[in-house]
Amino acid sequence: MKSIQDSCIPRDDILQGTFNPEIFTASLGAVIKVYRGEGSGLHSVYSNAENFFRNTTYPAHGLKTVVQEVFLRLSGNNTVPAIHRLETGFGGGKTHTLIACAHIGFSGNELSAVVGDS
Repeated sequence: MKSIQDSCIPRDDILQGTFNPEIFTASLGAVIKVYRGEGSGLHSVYSNAENFFRNTTYPAHGLKTVVQEVFLRLSGNNTVPAIHRLETGFGGGKTHTLIACAHIGFSGNELSAVVGDS
């Protein structure tokens, strides 16, 4: 088994000492404003859907399940839950799940190859 040092390679900004933790402050409202053409200045880790799915979020089982059920329900499948209660602590993926739904809702077809990788 690989060690953590061999498995996880820090981002370049970490290695260079230029990391800005504020770019990782997720905001669903800011992402939606970008899609509406009302927002700017949001880092591409959240504003760029492909970057978000490839580099920013991890497609955990819970995220995949909620996203799948949300869009099944929106497509008319009444057998899946209409309400999802996301109960996790800080860093549990609630906002990333909502941002994932926003990206798919606004750019779904364009993301089929990216989301299909997850």
